[in-house]
Amino acid sequence: MSEPDPESLAAELAEAARRGDDLSGVGGADAVEAYREAAGLIRRANRERRSGAALLLTDEELWRVDRQFRRSDALTALYEAEMRRQAPESGELSTAAAELVSGVWEEREDLDAAIGAASTGWRVERMPPVDRSVLRIALWELRHRPDTPAAVVIAEAVRLAKAYSTERSGGFVNGVLSRLAADRR
Repeated sequence: MSEPDPESLAAELAEAARRGDDLSGVGGADAVEAYREAAGLIRRANRERRSGAALLLTDEELWRVDRQFRRSDALTALYEAEMRRQAPESGELSTAAAELVSGVWEEREDLDAAIGAASTGWRVERMPPVDRSVLRIALWELRHRPDTPAAVVIAEAVRLAKAYSTERSGGFVNGVLSRLAADRR
């Protein structure tokens, strides 16, 4: 089976982004890298487009696609750091993902205290490591990214939990973050 050509993949990415699909964990690492390349193609095409030519994705839609990749990359780095029990490696991350990872890692004790207070019947250290990392990322964003609506942060966290953790993780993450977001208002 041959690989799809970059233009077809870019069109597929554009359609998936418009539907709101999760692009960060689709089809494994190879597919994610192909989608990243497709996003780059779309970005270049947008810069080079002739006046009046239709865009595959607007800059806003591309930003949303990039945001999914940033959160997924941050989750991977934080999960790996937790499994190794040492500071995360962020050398290959985008600037935005590295900032997210650094912020979460530096504040993890404070984040864990808040998560523990909001998670009825679950101690933070007993949570699945992916859920714990997803919750930390989302809570850090709720605290430090006021321009991102709480509903968006929660939806993205639920999506990551469903993609990378257990079957029940999405509901658990939603419940904890809903309590934390309500407390922030």
